[in-house]
Amino acid sequence: MHRRTFLTSLALASTAGCTTKTDSSAASSRTEATPTPEASGPVQRSVGESYSRSNGATIVVASARFSGAARLDDGTTISPEPGNALILADVRSANTGESVVNLPSRDSLALITGGSQYRPLKPKGKPGGEPTLSFPLGGTLYETAEDAHPNVTALGWVFFEVPADSTDFRISLSDSQSSTLEAYWEGTVDPSSLPDVELTSLDVPEEHVNGDPIEFSVSVTNTGGSAGLFNQRFSVARSTEPNAPGGVLDTTVEPGETVTIERTVPAKGVQDVTIAVPPAFEKTTHVVPTKAQFGSSHELPNGVKLRVSKPTVSDTVWVDENGSGFENHSLDRRSFAVFEITAWNPTDSTISEPDKDWFEVEGNGFVDSNSNRGFARGLREPVEMPYFRGSRELAPGETTNGVLYFDVPKNTSVDEIACRVKWPVTERSNKVCEWKMSE
Repeated sequence: MHRRTFLTSLALASTAGCTTKTDSSAASSRTEATPTPEASGPVQRSVGESYSRSNGATIVVASARFSGAARLDDGTTISPEPGNALILADVRSANTGESVVNLPSRDSLALITGGSQYRPLKPKGKPGGEPTLSFPLGGTLYETAEDAHPNVTALGWVFFEVPADSTDFRISLSDSQSSTLEAYWEGTVDPSSLPDVELTSLDVPEEHVNGDPIEFSVSVTNTGGSAGLFNQRFSVARSTEPNAPGGVLDTTVEPGETVTIERTVPAKGVQDVTIAVPPAFEKTTHVVPTKAQFGSSHELPNGVKLRVSKPTVSDTVWVDENGSGFENHSLDRRSFAVFEITAWNPTDSTISEPDKDWFEVEGNGFVDSNSNRGFARGLREPVEMPYFRGSRELAPGETTNGVLYFDVPKNTSVDEIACRVKWPVTERSNKVCEWKMSE
């Protein structure tokens, strides 16, 4: 049996994995025009040795390597099913004869290992680009050349998905027209060379103040024998939105290393946010209101500044209504908590102050969100001030203030009272600031 390997001067022997299609007139770059006939039956080759067809087309499986995954330069990731891996074959073909021929196609190849046959994968990449491998090595993907003139070559990678415990393999070449097995290349791969990438931790804060995004991180460790890709989606479930948008965790991990990936998810309103990374990690963050002390200011999402005074607790209030007044008594076993609310616009644009219905007060475990006291102008006692109406347009630099009063249980101390303003930021969630006495 006569075997011929590619000469280094051949275009076939250019950089591994970089596919080009060229037409050169240098006859010295070709092997002899009429190849020596091979013995009958399929021709056996080792990886790295060439096989020549009688028509002058020559092909070689130059190398093959194991990989846990592959990535194209447009970001497309080729991830095998669990328990599988990829064999990446560096395939090179050329017209080393004198006539126009079709070079072998990718579909004329098949890989046999463990008694099973595997067809080449056909990664397409994203629309508009030519697929090019970027991990674990560089180079274009193998594409055939039809009506190839002498010296035209086709080089590139062919992917096969196989069991991760594969060792010996055979890549077979068949004649697509006659379905005749022509040649095969035998080689080996080492399962211990595969990466072993595992998610080892998920760090999420137990509590987070609404407004700024939640920052979380995952740690990924590679205990295998080569660099590996970690590409895993994470999901987000909110108490206000079960199927919230998630994202992708993506990184490359060298053997023996641990990589930390940091991400953020929005936390505009008070809610519970659960972040899950399959198959084993899931943690919940309790998003809580912004904390403020009575008398301090807080900026609402639209830019309005808001200040809530220390409350006055009273069993009665004197209501100013159309020039007359009346005494309003709280319900049995309740008192009133009276607040002065101040809103101002520090911006250069006209913006709205909060609606009075966005306020609620909690006292000693009891919550009152009803600030609508009819058409009263305001209060005369225990403080004299107009009622805070809300929903007004504030001009740049304008300030407005007024009082609101809410029910609280009798004998509730100021230290046990919290006033909250809710600002709708989504259909299902509110940003909340809570004023209390300093702790």
